[in-house]
Amino acid sequence: MKVFEVEIVGRETIKPSSPTPANLRRYSLSMLDQIAPPVFMPLIVFFPKDDLMTNEEKIDRLKRSLSQALARFYPLAGRVKGDNLSIECNDEGAHYVEARVECDLADILENPVPGLLNRLLPFKLEDVGELVAAFQVSLFNCGGLALSFCISHKAADALSFFTFINSWAAIARGDIRNLVTPCFDSAAMFPAVDPSLLPRTMGIVPRRGSCLMRPPSPPYARSTTQALP
Repeated sequence: MKVFEVEIVGRETIKPSSPTPANLRRYSLSMLDQIAPPVFMPLIVFFPKDDLMTNEEKIDRLKRSLSQALARFYPLAGRVKGDNLSIECNDEGAHYVEARVECDLADILENPVPGLLNRLLPFKLEDVGELVAAFQVSLFNCGGLALSFCISHKAADALSFFTFINSWAAIARGDIRNLVTPCFDSAAMFPAVDPSLLPRTMGIVPRRGSCLMRPPSPPYARSTTQALP
């Protein structure tokens, strides 16, 4: 994989397109949220060059649709309270980063190295703090782009993570038929506990080391849907 440089060209805050009602300004964490490790859950999605839209048009649509998605998933635009009991849904917004990468998309997708791909994330995974969500758009020399997501594990699990992504994508496409109405009642099913009763050593502890990459499997080892004789 080619080593690449990432230049940050802009930072801003994307706020919800409409204010969160006063009665929804406090999102109570569930017990499962309380014991979730204080890290970002990451995802990077790559898109090749599309001649139907310029990158400027894509970025504008991404930001406008993100603002609309945050109005539906309003805890993602809030801040995690230090008491480990709630998220303050204050509409402060999600962090948005725009960057340029001095290589082509193919240069990093051929034999990708996870440690280098992390350069496309808006934050290090452990730098979560009180922020709930952050996003980055990285533009490549070839015209392709990468869209990366960082969402606090305190606010979402894998299912809710992808529910948000699918809803954002539907809004960007103008496909309102596939929009879901999120439900934020996990604390009713798994009530929070006194934070003082939770173990102090909990979560993910980063440990430096080596990561070994296995070579690609030979063609004959790949799965097939053909019926056996």
